[in-house]
Amino acid sequence: MSLTATLKNEHQGIFRLLEECREMGMSDEGRRKLKQVKGLVIAHLAREDSKLYPQMQNNIETKDLAATYAAEMKGITQDVMAFFNALEQGRSGMDFARQMGATIARLRQRMTREEVRLYPAFDQHCA
Repeated sequence: MSLTATLKNEHQGIFRLLEECREMGMSDEGRRKLKQVKGLVIAHLAREDSKLYPQMQNNIETKDLAATYAAEMKGITQDVMAFFNALEQGRSGMDFARQMGATIARLRQRMTREEVRLYPAFDQHCA
């Protein structure tokens, strides 16, 4: 399986679990699944950082695109990790529910952009 196919499959797995979490709410099972999502997100980001971005940054056609996406991801990663840290601190209530919704929306938007723009550029120029 290609790198971008693997990354897309990871996106699907992350969102499947996030939707399950949203349906379960902040039950013990919902929190357990959110911790599972955290591990998947961390592994996914590590794969992009170690395999995707370096190859793209070494290619003249994709260098700028990779730099832009990598820089954007740093800010998104901070927000997403803050959400997961709040989860581990036992936070709940409406503020946490809003934060969860915002985190899911931000991840979905970012991953969609990756699948539409970043991964096709990688496949065309680096794979």
